[in-house]
Amino acid sequence: MIRRERAWRRLAKGVMYLIMGCLFYAALVLIGMIPLPDHYVWRVLVSVGLWILGAFLLILLAVFSCVLTQPLWNKAEKCSLPAIKKETLSKATLHLRNYYGLSQPYLLTKCFAAADEKWKNHDVCIFIVDNELRITTDLVHGFLYGERDLGCYAFKRSEIALSKHKDNNGLKLELRAGNEYFVLGYRAKGFIERNYIND
Repeated sequence: MIRRERAWRRLAKGVMYLIMGCLFYAALVLIGMIPLPDHYVWRVLVSVGLWILGAFLLILLAVFSCVLTQPLWNKAEKCSLPAIKKETLSKATLHLRNYYGLSQPYLLTKCFAAADEKWKNHDVCIFIVDNELRITTDLVHGFLYGERDLGCYAFKRSEIALSKHKDNNGLKLELRAGNEYFVLGYRAKGFIERNYIND
């Protein structure tokens, strides 16, 4: 990923310098075709003016070259930090995905409230393994720090009860199992019924 980013950056830089060099050379040729006056004072003034014009053109052509090569810079950016970060985060939680048995189908949703306070306002992952409904923190997008691992709750069909939960922010799902409960995004209801209860 890093090598690909460097390759795109080198290409973008090379193309940018090539365009800028060609355009600046063409501009110098055109400036050189401007005749200088015979009078010494006017000749000096015109020469100074041409140097200023040349410097202005150099800046202008540098900006123009950057604009022309923007698609190449964008390509390099796509290979850059976001992609590397995503890959790193995913690798960091691979052992947890294996340990908790994360598999398809799964659902990522919000946990708005729970009996265990540390789950409140966390993104969670719901999936089914070995005839159990499991809830973990979001292991799909991953994380770097161990304290983000909230553990895993596993429930049998006979243990859970689903009900609608309405508050000021709309309709949600309440999943209860004994003393444990989770208030989840409402689409979790359809997912659990489709993939677990009615399976």
